[in-house]
Amino acid sequence: MKRAIHACVALAALAALPSFADDIVEVYRTPTTTYYYTAPPTYYYTEPARTYYYPAPEPVVTTTYVEPTITVTAPRDTDAAITDDVAYAIASDTRISGRIGVETYRGEVSLTGRVTTPGQSDRAERAARSVDGVVDVHNTLNTRVGR
Repeated sequence: MKRAIHACVALAALAALPSFADDIVEVYRTPTTTYYYTAPPTYYYTEPARTYYYPAPEPVVTTTYVEPTITVTAPRDTDAAITDDVAYAIASDTRISGRIGVETYRGEVSLTGRVTTPGQSDRAERAARSVDGVVDVHNTLNTRVGR
């Protein structure tokens, strides 16, 4: 019975519809569609790696030249250097005592002064001859004893 009442009410409502036709607003429902936003792929620009191609180096050949040593000897050109060397040679000999003067001209050495013995005079002359650059020795040393 409840169904019959409901059916009657539904028919009555349908019959009343045309009288309310001006007041009815029709609502349309669109079907709901779900849209998903997908971001476009991101592209990054990278410069291509530079590749340099060089020809292979040629093998290195090392040559070493060895020159012979050069020894330069020159004659002593200054008489002052000869005089200094002769005076040093005589002064460094402890067996010679006295006052001895040394002069040099063009490599010739003159010994002047006074020594104690003739042996000291000979030693002074030998010391003077041993110096490089001496050409000749003039021994005019005076001795206190002998000669």
